[in-house]
Amino acid sequence: MNGGHTLGCNLRDLATPHQVELRDLSGQRVGIDAFLIAYQFITSLRARGEGQDGGPLRDSNGHPVSHLMGFLDRATVMVEAGIDPVFVFDGRPDELKMETLAGRKARKVAAREKWDEAVAAGDWATAQKLGSQIVSYTPEMVAETRRMLDLLGIANIEAPMEAEGAAAVRCARGEFSAVASQDWDTLLYGAPIMIRNLTSHGTKKFGRMVHAERIVLSELLENNGLTYEQLVDLGIMVGTDFHPGIKGIGPKTGLKLIREYGTIEEVCAAKEKEIPEKLEEIRKIFLNHPASDEPIPNFGMCDEKGLREMLVDGHDFSERRIGRALNRMEASGRLRSGGQTSLFDF
Repeated sequence: MNGGHTLGCNLRDLATPHQVELRDLSGQRVGIDAFLIAYQFITSLRARGEGQDGGPLRDSNGHPVSHLMGFLDRATVMVEAGIDPVFVFDGRPDELKMETLAGRKARKVAAREKWDEAVAAGDWATAQKLGSQIVSYTPEMVAETRRMLDLLGIANIEAPMEAEGAAAVRCARGEFSAVASQDWDTLLYGAPIMIRNLTSHGTKKFGRMVHAERIVLSELLENNGLTYEQLVDLGIMVGTDFHPGIKGIGPKTGLKLIREYGTIEEVCAAKEKEIPEKLEEIRKIFLNHPASDEPIPNFGMCDEKGLREMLVDGHDFSERRIGRALNRMEASGRLRSGGQTSLFDF
């Protein structure tokens, strides 16, 4: 799903995650990498069972709704826990990322062809397996998500480039208490505190309960004897969305080498490797990522009428699903019209 994953599993070895409960983040403004969790929603909330194609859940007009269901549920759970979430959406990708994106697109096209064949043949088992590989979070779906968040009174912004990058910069400036993302690159962008599994906290994965965890950048650097610049160099050597990395250098070797030699240039000189091209540009993407200076909008009140029109009338959401979300907003004192939802208390 994301080139950051290759690096991801490996930065895990350097990190000391601390389990947190949602309540521990109460009263805090948290920047959330919206694209990654959108993909979690659309790959997990899919049409399953006999005769189902494994694609996203759809309303009666055939319009995908998995993203809206996921954001409605998890965003209101956070608000109820006292968190002030700010969803950050990706802007324009950097030129250096185009190769990674082109590779992803090619894989999706290949999966789509196989999926079409399976659906045509009525092979639902195969279709459902492939379903998670063909889903896209389209610009239209992004716009719908943001419209729904606006109706909920939940802040959302677009990053100039990478969402987790802009969120990390804003967190370093003190505008966010933490950045919620699954992508370990968040630390390479300099987020002082990263929260993993925030949107899946309390759900089950492979039969085990998922817990949110806090990773503290300064602690990671100190425990591994690295400076922040060295961590970025380590990430680049191992591979990121902007460069595949240096062949033959994995995280363990990379950590040893960067500690010993200090920089990529010195490592390459000592090991007779080619210095990655555009190294300065890639470093700059991490060390000096663009983030707007526009202030983050404050959260507002939930517009029950508008939300019902959009989700119940527009997308066939059940009374039960919308009622749950409205109850959470009401419990947080964030619902504009009192009274009506109490009929649907559970």
